Amino acid sequence: MKFIMIEKGRIEMFNMLLRRGTAFIVDALLLALIFFGNFSFIMTSLQASGNNPLSLSGLGMMVALQLFYVWIYFVYIPVKMPGQTIGKKLLKIKVVTLDGNDLTPKQYFQRDFVVKFLLSSLTQGVIVLFNGILLTYQCIRKQELRALHDMLVKTKVVHVK
Repeated sequence: MKFIMIEKGRIEMFNMLLRRGTAFIVDALLLALIFFGNFSFIMTSLQASGNNPLSLSGLGMMVALQLFYVWIYFVYIPVKMPGQTIGKKLLKIKVVTLDGNDLTPKQYFQRDFVVKFLLSSLTQGVIVLFNGILLTYQCIRKQELRALHDMLVKTKVVHVK
């Protein structure tokens, strides 16, 4: 009978990969609930006022509110809970600079709002798939787990005990 020995470092990397993936799913589900609630509220409000909910002003209001919610979730909350969204807090991970310091609001904005959210929106989610493949490859190769947005803004995600 053969047993495959897995190095402790590889298990820790796989654990971090799972934590990051689960935190991503939690954050995505929370934002989806917020977006759906926002969409329903705006549609109901515009219909009640007699306006066409699919008018340019209605869609503009919806997009502006969605961007505001994303900014709150990915910039304001991580500034108040240093380095953590709700998903990261639940999974006990946080974002730090390469030298281990907390990010500035500008770095959160660049990392999570511009690179992560807007780039993902513009590429219709292709960047999310790319990051998943990249992180898995790094885990297999025993490299530090850093997604594209981490590389561009010079950050990393660490486990918090």
